Amino acid sequence: MNQRIEVLKPLLTSDGYGGYSTEYEKEIALWAEVKNNRYAEKKAFDSPSAINSVTLITRTYSEIQKGWHLLWQGKEYEIVSVTRFYKDSTYIEIVEYEKGV
Repeated sequence: MNQRIEVLKPLLTSDGYGGYSTEYEKEIALWAEVKNNRYAEKKAFDSPSAINSVTLITRTYSEIQKGWHLLWQGKEYEIVSVTRFYKDSTYIEIVEYEKGV
């Protein structure tokens, strides 16, 4: 595990007009290993706005959920899948989208 990642938890904040906006705050920093880059195989979930899909493996942190964000190598990714195969390992699949899409 040689990659440092930050897991970002969503926070809903009122906009004062009856609506909400989502901000993300750091929940925890973890060490992770890049398991594989499956973009070529999956075409990033057949989404035209997705430009990259990566799977990371890390020690289990049970709070991580789909829909949270992850900061890795200076880029922010959306967590699209969290799978706990073993009691000490968690697989996190992340996807990067084109900005403004």
